[in-house]
Amino acid sequence: MTFIKSSLEKAPPVLSLTVALATVLTYGIYKTWLYPFVLDPLTHIPGPKPSKIWFLGNMVGLTKKKPMMALYDWAMQYPGSIYRYYWFTRLTLLTSDPVTVGYVLGKANDNWLKSKGTEDMFEQNLGSSLLSMKGAEHTSHRKYLAKGFKHTYLKSMTVAFQRVAQDLVDEWKKKAAIAGAEDSEPVGGVLPIQDEVKATSSPGTAWELNGKLYKTVDLEPWFYSLTLDSIGEFALGQGFDAIKSPIGEDFESYRIIVESFKVSLLTLLPFSNWIPTRTNRRAWTAVRHFNASMDEIVRTRKQALIKEIEDHNGEFSTDEGATSQKKDMLTMLLVDQLVGEGVSDLQIRHDVFTAIFAGHETTSASLSWTFYQLASNPDIQSRLREETRQLFKDTNGSPLYDDLNSLPYLNAVVRESLRLWSPIPLNLRVSVEDDHLPRAYGQEPLFVPAGTNLQIPMFILQRDPKIWGPDALEFNPDRWLSTDKPCPPYVPPNGLCYFPFYHGKRGCIGNKMATLEIKTHLANLVNQFEFVQTPELQAAKGEIAWQWSVSLKPVPGVHVGVRLAD
Repeated sequence: MTFIKSSLEKAPPVLSLTVALATVLTYGIYKTWLYPFVLDPLTHIPGPKPSKIWFLGNMVGLTKKKPMMALYDWAMQYPGSIYRYYWFTRLTLLTSDPVTVGYVLGKANDNWLKSKGTEDMFEQNLGSSLLSMKGAEHTSHRKYLAKGFKHTYLKSMTVAFQRVAQDLVDEWKKKAAIAGAEDSEPVGGVLPIQDEVKATSSPGTAWELNGKLYKTVDLEPWFYSLTLDSIGEFALGQGFDAIKSPIGEDFESYRIIVESFKVSLLTLLPFSNWIPTRTNRRAWTAVRHFNASMDEIVRTRKQALIKEIEDHNGEFSTDEGATSQKKDMLTMLLVDQLVGEGVSDLQIRHDVFTAIFAGHETTSASLSWTFYQLASNPDIQSRLREETRQLFKDTNGSPLYDDLNSLPYLNAVVRESLRLWSPIPLNLRVSVEDDHLPRAYGQEPLFVPAGTNLQIPMFILQRDPKIWGPDALEFNPDRWLSTDKPCPPYVPPNGLCYFPFYHGKRGCIGNKMATLEIKTHLANLVNQFEFVQTPELQAAKGEIAWQWSVSLKPVPGVHVGVRLAD
């Protein structure tokens, strides 16, 4: 290197520039073509053929289908359960091998980390939290936050979620958004089902099916508000009143932040979150505004707790209605801080914001997909309604945490919906050191070098016919009634085939809370309303489009027919 540097210093400027450009060009060819397509030790793994325009890799094939569907089709095409494809010029492995996944998310978890770009994006928008922390810091902070998800807190949340669900029920009835026996002729008259396809695309349109009157409702915006109020109860001890009134300026900022996580070709480029695009600029402004609002909420609650201490001779009150007795995340964190066992105000804001972000969008998407399935499977819906109505009768309309968890068919419906429609369909991990990936089906371990990109797709594993049988793509809650482990032997520690909330050290800390929320809202709504496919959805044979933002969600919304159930 010294000789080359000395030679360049003595060379004429034009020659030095030529050598420098040639060096950069040679390195660029090596990194973007020679190594990934020829020299990478993983090129021998089967996979789809890259584009003739070499630097596009397999991007053309990826973008021709709905999100995840090209990856799913390739997984079915290459039966070894690990294949390679090219994200532009980056060789990427995708595994639908349950033993490999169990190893990566279990024993080898510390060697397979999030990409730096993903961590940076979370930290930039949400601050320092479980989504961006690593190593010992993540382990310690997760252990600290876990007490907020214990049984005592979940039981109190059941009551709060019941209140929120009732708000939605009341709002639907009050605004006559739902058809029922008391309705008169629908706007525009009742048209034959086969002539009503166009009209049903608009929410509020009334139509008739089998002698019953329905109105088209787009469930997604309602569920967005329903779950926002619910996560507000958990994270802040107060809803956002999103169901009853339009979301204000603060949570318009929140919506913009959520939209900034939408997956696109640009967002997955290196440093994409630092590029001053219109989306990024709006997100940066929204983050500043929302953080200021969260700081004010933290400050106000902290002042209330300090006053409570002053009014009770230096102690927290034990009265049931006291601020310190609230079972929400913000109060828990501030109480710990004030007794000298907690974290800073800034860290509290980061943790609460992350809880809202991680617990809202994903749950909203899960509810949308669940009701899409119920509208498409009336027999399953009727069976579920029969079970929930008996529950409400037995509990005088106020089922508690253990009551909801005792319903076998409700549990089965939720599990089956999460199997087919995991809110987060795929995770990317990068190896820190060389590794040997164990594999199922009698295959030899696979050597992978440090820096390997490995994608773990819940969407594919949980739909794989090799694991789930010939009805893998069907919505069949009965598969969960005979056993809690419908896909043995691929259960820990041997492997993973069902993990909608991820698994291991990086598994969703709020999975029980999210499941409780889904069950509560599902039981309340199915108990009172009937959901059917619109004529438009019937004409499409139940096919629906989707996009991937924070979560995999249906677009444009979920339009179904709704009426008061008999």
